[in-house]
Amino acid sequence: MRCFVCGQRKGKRHCPAKNALICAQCCGEERILKIDCPESCGYLQAGREREAGQEGLRHYRTSDPFEQEKRARVLGEFDFVITDLQTAIAAERKSSRDLSDMDVAESLDCLLKTLRTESNGVIYETTSNNLAAESLRRQLSARIQSLRYPKENDQPRLHLKDAIECLEVLRAVVASHLEAGPSSLRFVDFLIRNIPRSDRIGPSQPSIIIPGR
Repeated sequence: MRCFVCGQRKGKRHCPAKNALICAQCCGEERILKIDCPESCGYLQAGREREAGQEGLRHYRTSDPFEQEKRARVLGEFDFVITDLQTAIAAERKSSRDLSDMDVAESLDCLLKTLRTESNGVIYETTSNNLAAESLRRQLSARIQSLRYPKENDQPRLHLKDAIECLEVLRAVVASHLEAGPSSLRFVDFLIRNIPRSDRIGPSQPSIIIPGR
């Protein structure tokens, strides 16, 4: 029986979303992006583990030992910040399918410029003329502000220096994906495939897979 999705290759995997047999290639390439996979799907979980372990980890590595030490420290201490930011990027990608890796890079650059300016004692918000990048920038800025100034007094406060370092690590990861070219969608598609949908996340489930965890 041919694959229900492409109609070309042989269908060997039962897809609960389509209630039909699909091929391994469509299962791997189209999951979440074009197939509304349920969180209970074993192929979805296996694909996430494989992608986060192989593809994800590679983009967090660098040949610079000092930079690698910094990334390991930031991920170890502020994984919840990286998780929050990546979740926001994935949500923006789902609502704006034109969002590219370059747009993400531009929004992060604006945020970094704003926070670095603040660290020098000047309050000035850098914005973007790129509508896609600006929309994401506003979302990420709101996330950062909520972490720096939490509403609950017992919540830990993210310091300015730490916020800058988290954004720098995330920017470096995006840069690694952009090596594929300026039109790359690798980072945004990686996130959208590997972050469980918010309406399916249980109280004990993480909202993102951090490579190396």
